Amino acid sequence: MSGITSAINTALSGLQLFESGISTVSNNLANATTSGYAVESVNATTAQGAPNQPGAGVQAPQIVRAATAFAAAQLRNANSADAAASAQSTSLTAISNALTNNGDIQTAINQFFQDISTLAANPTSTAQRQTILSDAQTVTSSFQTAASVIGDTISGAKVSLGQSVTSANNLLAQLATINKSLTQTPNQPSLLDQQQAALNSLSKLLPVNVLPQGNGSVIVTTGGTVLLDQSGAQTLTTANSSSGTPTVSAGNSQVPVTVTGADGAIGGAVGTIESGNAALQSLGALAAIFTTQVNTAQAQGLTLSGAQGQALFNVPAPSVTAAAGNSGSATITAQIANASALPTDGGPFTLTYSSGTGWTATNQASGQTYTPSGVPPTFAGLALTIAGIPANGDSFTINPAPNAATGLSVATSSSNAIAAADPYVSTPGTLQSDGSIANNNAGTINAGTDTVTSTPASGAAVIPASYYGQPLQVTFTSSSSYTVSTSAAPGTTIATGTLGGNGGNIAVAYPSGAAAGSYWQLPISGTPVTGDTLTLTPGGTASGSNAQRMGAIWTATGTTTSGTLEQAAIGLSTGLGANAQAAQQLSTATSAHVTTATDNLQKVAGVSTDQQAVTLTNYQQAYQAAAQAISAAHTMFESLLQSV
Repeated sequence: MSGITSAINTALSGLQLFESGISTVSNNLANATTSGYAVESVNATTAQGAPNQPGAGVQAPQIVRAATAFAAAQLRNANSADAAASAQSTSLTAISNALTNNGDIQTAINQFFQDISTLAANPTSTAQRQTILSDAQTVTSSFQTAASVIGDTISGAKVSLGQSVTSANNLLAQLATINKSLTQTPNQPSLLDQQQAALNSLSKLLPVNVLPQGNGSVIVTTGGTVLLDQSGAQTLTTANSSSGTPTVSAGNSQVPVTVTGADGAIGGAVGTIESGNAALQSLGALAAIFTTQVNTAQAQGLTLSGAQGQALFNVPAPSVTAAAGNSGSATITAQIANASALPTDGGPFTLTYSSGTGWTATNQASGQTYTPSGVPPTFAGLALTIAGIPANGDSFTINPAPNAATGLSVATSSSNAIAAADPYVSTPGTLQSDGSIANNNAGTINAGTDTVTSTPASGAAVIPASYYGQPLQVTFTSSSSYTVSTSAAPGTTIATGTLGGNGGNIAVAYPSGAAAGSYWQLPISGTPVTGDTLTLTPGGTASGSNAQRMGAIWTATGTTTSGTLEQAAIGLSTGLGANAQAAQQLSTATSAHVTTATDNLQKVAGVSTDQQAVTLTNYQQAYQAAAQAISAAHTMFESLLQSV
């Protein structure tokens, strides 16, 4: 009897094993597409019988997950890189496209300067002046549109960052719950499946390093910061920084979490905000440089009414923000003193005071350092006004173009306000009471092409700014010497000059305003005789020399730190385009890496329907065989009973 019972029990253990196998195959097929699921198999060991007795069948089967930590980690790394690259590809493309269509500042500025050059040939044309005002409006609209698109991209990235941080916190909380459950049922397959699915989802948000524990629970870190351990999950939070780039921290202690633009959706969002802020800063710097150059050129000429030109554009002034920890009493204001020296990346700059070395400025965008010098202190095209006494270590953030692209506007609605005329027109002879000029010169006086300079030529006759706008008379006291006076008081000498081998120069200082500190300079030459005169009268309606000079700003060398103003505009557009293209290529590459990593993990842990079909057939046949063994033992038992 004991032999028959043992045979039945042995066959029954096999029957249970193969039934468990069939159930496992069914579960595999049902979860073939479930995220985080690893194919399961039945692990059975022989049950040892009594000494000198046959085997006792199999022990209770164990369900085993097929998984590889290395392949799973590779997939998580690929997920993180791909999510970041995908986010940056979309956002950087949007930022690049901001400078197309209605945001095409290059085309708008080019048309503006072309039409100003056209006005130089016909400065009295009301229609042409109206065209320039319309161009100015188009320029401001282009800057504003580009800034709006970039701003919207930044806003979208901030929303995405908030959503991603919330998702990450939810996943960390889920993993903490799974960890707790695994302490009660170690290495339970369904819990491990859920764990892997959560880790895969988390890896798309930020890079994760996983440290498995003996019971199947995990410790999760990112960049050296612990996000999850046996005590629970750390809550992620974000905060704004002085640079404008959000920071991420973990836990109540606000431990910094280091993320870069390549670190999952969270890093991609942070990178987008950083890139967007940099693009806005460069766009604002270009707006500030453009408007300052145009407004300065306006101040160098005269309007149709003969008045000195006023600003054609309004643009926000530089801002200065004191650091919260400053202990000194210093207050600082800044203004753009030399637009051509302002970096086209726009900074901003960190200005720091040291009791030992004085002031030092650092460009936050490039890292370049400057030492402000002069009175008032200047650096990178900015002039500072400092009041009060700074303390050692005090610092200030100087933004040369805060919201310049958004805040740009046209300052006038009058076409007559365009300063197309030069400050002076030169004519040989003497000014008469009726306004005519009588040329009784015995010799020859030639006037060259006038320019605007910050430093008069050597030996030039320099006219103080207080005489700007008054008719002037140049009188030769010999063939090589001359005096300058007002036409109203020709006997009162204002300045003197000498006509050398290279001729001479007359330089008139501009009064206060955008052109203050500059000089209108006229070269003269010829073979004059004593008593010959040259009259300088304010440029009239027929003068378009200043418009010609203004129109040349677009392609003039040295107007920006990146070359010409045109080159700076093109450089900004092509730079953003190159960033977008690189992001698109990286996104394609990281997507391929995800596919490869997924395939590698699938080879180890994935469900193969063909293999499962073969396994199922084997289990079914073995199940039938075990059933036949039980049937045979039953027949033997019945025969034994009948014989007894």
